[in-house]
Parts: sequence; structure tokens; C-alpha cells
Amino acid sequence: MSMVTRAPDEKTWHGVLARASDPASLANLQRQGEQCGWCAHPIRLIGNSVSVDTSTGEILRSYSTNDEPDGVLLKACGTRRATRCPSCAALYASDARMLVRAGMSGGKGVPESVSQHPMVFATFTAPSFGAVHGARGTRPCRAGTNQQPCAHGRRATCHLRHRADDPALGHPICPDCYDYEQSVLWNATCPELWRRTTIYVRRELARLCEMNVKELDQSVRLSFAKVAEFQRRGVVHLHAILRVDPRDGEGDVPHFIDAQTLTSAIRAAASKVSAPLPAGFSDAPLASARWGRQLDVRVINASEVDGDDADSSESRRSSRAVANYVAKYATKSTDDLGALDRRLTSLDDLDARNVSVHLARLVTMAWRLGALTHLARLRTWAHSLGFGGHWLTKSRRYSVTFKFLRAERQAWQVQRQHGTAPNEQSINIGVWKWIGAGWSSLGDAWLALQGQREKVQSRTEAREARCIERRHDADLWDERPRHFLDFERREP
Repeated sequence: MSMVTRAPDEKTWHGVLARASDPASLANLQRQGEQCGWCAHPIRLIGNSVSVDTSTGEILRSYSTNDEPDGVLLKACGTRRATRCPSCAALYASDARMLVRAGMSGGKGVPESVSQHPMVFATFTAPSFGAVHGARGTRPCRAGTNQQPCAHGRRATCHLRHRADDPALGHPICPDCYDYEQSVLWNATCPELWRRTTIYVRRELARLCEMNVKELDQSVRLSFAKVAEFQRRGVVHLHAILRVDPRDGEGDVPHFIDAQTLTSAIRAAASKVSAPLPAGFSDAPLASARWGRQLDVRVINASEVDGDDADSSESRRSSRAVANYVAKYATKSTDDLGALDRRLTSLDDLDARNVSVHLARLVTMAWRLGALTHLARLRTWAHSLGFGGHWLTKSRRYSVTFKFLRAERQAWQVQRQHGTAPNEQSINIGVWKWIGAGWSSLGDAWLALQGQREKVQSRTEAREARCIERRHDADLWDERPRHFLDFERREP
């Protein structure tokens, strides 16, 4: 759903007038629209629910869609993808931001002492699968001295200075030289490579502390949260916050483990860890998935960044900036336009999605590899170019969960509507039936779009009103900081 205001056509205008002619119906649309956040594709339900006090059996509250003017209840679709529903994606990003930030500065049940634990922000990239076009500032894309053509008759150089919005960015210099099979298999193996990386980091920490892993695990625990992001060339890289905690959750981390030690352990682990790639079509011996050469590790603990006299406000600003940066990528799709934000049913479905030639070849390769028995799951993941992992994951004790944050928000909404907090001894019993998705008429969809625009405008104005003191963080982190831009400029 576009956020650009358009004048409604005749059919839509009749729907708007029909809704506006009934004040009660219009007020109900306004109320339900605000409750579902003006979702682009709300779920329409019919049914009823009651809230019962388990100690007395008393019915505290009851609700039925029969009491609604339209006879339905609208529930937000809850997608995380901004290309499908900006409203639900904004809520998902807000929860992701709070989840990540609580693990860095405390809050929501997480002790504030975690802000003093050794903590770093690391970005892991993929290796090269072939030369691609990149934006390199004032320098040409690939002005190499080797003027010899490749095996397919194409030159391996590019003397253009690509703009940041050039559609050629990330596309191979020679598509026939690019290893599409290895790219897809690497994406599929990335979750396993990350799992092994966390194991290797613990091993390297133990080595640097001159103890074995068992002794290390008895004193500290490695916690993390990470988000996956697609580079323009169609492979994922990971942004991760890694933190060292005391094993029992109380007290201090041993003095011989600090942020610099954690940084050294991560760098050593990234250079050593590997995971076996599954066999594809080629007859080449099985290769291993490894991280690329471009690894960035930054300390985000304020005491390490600002010195011993750093105050707590600096720590909060740092954690907020990192949380904003990580949450931004939790709502992205495989491609910028959202053509690959849902699964494919066949390759014929791909033709109708209007994706670039490079992405189409990656999707096709994933689909073809899915014909192999041991890679059948790749057809399910073809729209994500073989990557089947979760976009945002965390260790068990890093922070709170999405379920916890949603329960808190629901409790707040109940208290706002009924004036009392939910009774801990009460349970909700409901019977619901799905009857459709989306707004019931074009007029309602147009009114919902206006409500969504007003919500975005209100959120923007509120953010601008309180962001004066955060300008420093915005220069460092917002909209892809320079050192992360370099990752794409220097894509192999």
C-alpha cells in the first residue's frame, strides 16, 4: 500500500461517502482502525470472548462481534515486512528495538547492570562469489590493470562511478562467472555457520583467559542478539550484539574478561570457523562456508568508549543508537521493492514479480537445487535466496521476548479501555472464526490509508521533537554509517 495521497476514483469515492453517511459506522471504523494500527491488510474475525475470574467464576468482561456495527473484529496482520504493511512493520521494529536495547542498558525486567558487562557490536559478511559492481565514492567501480577478458569474453573492469541508487550495484561484472550455486548454498548454511561461531567464540575466550571451555562456562555465559540483512549482491550478512555475563546472572564478570578480550576472541573465531556446504550440481569437492574478510567489531560499552568518567546518559544514547540500527533491518525484505517478500509456488510465479535479472537467477538456482532430495527445503526458501534462518534471533538470557512485550502492550490497552489492570487470576476464553483479510471496501481501504499517513506523520513529529540531543547518535549510526557503507562499496 503506497503512502502517497491519491484522489479516490469513482468507486472508491462512493465507498467513502457510504461510510461517512453513517456517523456510528464511521466512528466504529475509526476505533477499529486505531486498534489495529491502520493495518494495510487487517484480518477480519467474527466470534466472542469472555474474561473469567478463575477464583470466583465471575465473568469480568464479555465481547461479541454482534455488537459491532459491521459485525466483525479487525486484527492487525502482524507482518514484519515494511513492503507489505508499514504500520505492522513499524510496531515490529519498535518491539525489536526495545528487545535489543533492554539487553544493552537494562529495563523490562533486565537488570541495568548488564550495561557494565563486556559488550561489542559485530558485523559478519559473506565471502566473494564473483566480482560485482560497487559504489566506491570518487573512485571508479573496478579500475583494475588487468585488461584481459574473462573466459566468457567480458572485461573484468568497470570505470564508472556508480551512485548509491544505481540499480547496477551488486550485479555481477560477468553473470556467467558468478557462482550462483555457491551463493545460494552459503545462504542456506549461514544459520549453522553462526551457531558454530558462537561455539568458537567461547573456545577463543577460554584460550585467551588460559582456561578450558568447561572452566569458562562455569564462570561466564555468552549472550547475543543478531539480525540478518541482505546485501545487494543477494547474500546475507549479520549484525550482532555479543555480551559476556556472569554465569549465575549476579555479580560481576571476571576482571580478566573485558571488551577488548571479547573483540579478540570474535576476530579469532571468525577467521577459524567453518561449516560444510551441502553438495550441489557441480562435481567439485565439497567446500566449506566461511565468513568473508570484511569483519567489523566495535565496542559499545560506554565505559570503554568514553573513558572512566563516562556518565550513564552516554551509555543510554549508545545503546539506543545501536538498537535503532539493528531494528531497522528487522523489517527489510529480500529486495527493496518487496517482490520477494512471500514464497513462490513455481518459477512461473517469479516471472510476474518483476525482479532484477541477478535476483531472478539466484531464485531460479535455489528452486533448481530444491529438486535434490537433500536440499528440498530450498524451494521453501527460494524467495529468500536460500536463507532459511530467522531474521532476528537472540540467546535465551540476552533480553526479554517478543511475547513478553506484546503481553505488556495488551495489558496496557486493557487498562486504558477498562480503567483497571488485567486480573492475574483471570483468563480469556474466546471462539473466533476467520472470514477474510483486507478492508471490506475500497472506500474503507482509502480511509485506512489516510489514517496510516496521519499515524506516520504523528510519529515523525514526536520523534523530531525529542531527537535534538540524539543528533550525535544519528551521525554515527542512522541510515547506514560510513564504515558499514564501505561493506557494500567494497563488495568482492
